[in-house]
Amino acid sequence: MTMTPATGLTDLVRASLGDPLAEIAEQHVEPLHHGSGALSTASLHRVRGTTTSGVSWSFFVKSIHAIKHSAWFAKMPEGMRADALAQFPWRADADAYLARRPLPGGLRLPRMYRLDDLGDDRLVMWLEDVRVAPTTWDLDRYRAAARLLGDLAVAWPVAGRSSVPREPLNRGLRWYCAGPVANLFLPILRNPATWRHPLVARHADPLLHADLLALTDRIGPLLEALDRLPHTLVHGDAGPMNLLVPSDGSAEFVAVDWSWPHPAAVGFDLGQLVVGRAHTGELDPADLPAVHEVIEAAYVAATAGIADPCEVSFGYVAALVLRSAWTAIPLELLDHEPTPELNDLFRKRAGLARFIVDLGRSLRLCDGC
Repeated sequence: MTMTPATGLTDLVRASLGDPLAEIAEQHVEPLHHGSGALSTASLHRVRGTTTSGVSWSFFVKSIHAIKHSAWFAKMPEGMRADALAQFPWRADADAYLARRPLPGGLRLPRMYRLDDLGDDRLVMWLEDVRVAPTTWDLDRYRAAARLLGDLAVAWPVAGRSSVPREPLNRGLRWYCAGPVANLFLPILRNPATWRHPLVARHADPLLHADLLALTDRIGPLLEALDRLPHTLVHGDAGPMNLLVPSDGSAEFVAVDWSWPHPAAVGFDLGQLVVGRAHTGELDPADLPAVHEVIEAAYVAATAGIADPCEVSFGYVAALVLRSAWTAIPLELLDHEPTPELNDLFRKRAGLARFIVDLGRSLRLCDGC
């Protein structure tokens, strides 16, 4: 992390505290863990301290960069790199703050105090360090999140349905399916050795293997059908980890890590909401159907003015399949030590894969699609 000069940090502290005379007495920098799969995130830090009058201050500092700076870039097939450089929305999170779009009541962004441009497609965001209340993600919490995501869709319409779209609307999903899915994930899933790996073979049966690969035949038709649905701007990664519950009661949720600048079909944001805690192993596969039912119903009610229930259901499940089916099993962890904890994660993630596959197999085009 490139530290800001003390005078600049003093200005930030004064702005955050609303005290033009505040002076820094001490400061600390704490590195924070971030997932290795976050291609645009260079680092996360908490910069905190106290003033000479004993008042505490703190910032959440997020450094982002173009995909060319990611460790994963060199591992990409050479034919993918130019397209990835052009298509990957590395600065989507920063742009969400700069856009200042109105948000529905109950939802807010953290305050961004400053955006530093370091050059060479590198940015540093100095953000409010949101104090999070102790919370449980029960069905009521999921319901509230889905309702607000529906309200967000209503607030940010982009394009209505079209029987013959002039150009594909789902640019982000199309790039994702043609790039990472086709060139990275599917070759691993098609490799018989993957399914013989102890971590996979113990929890994923041959039928899951066959069903996952059979879904690949639907990629093109699903993308075309999604183009004919009502579209909105979206959060893009609206999992529970990115919907913070602030302890000060300033909102129901503080939404962080905005990641999808492209228009998407109604229902898109529900995908990450349902898989977020399943990815980490916090949500058992047995609980997925109840979460699925609750969030779909809440989102349908919120978006009644812009989409029919069947359109929401199709948009939600089709995007979930295209974005999450082939990454449900944590293939990136196959070279890790097979600890009991990792075995349990593979069990849960295989259950997530089965849940998504079953939704995908039952998916039927509605009249509006």
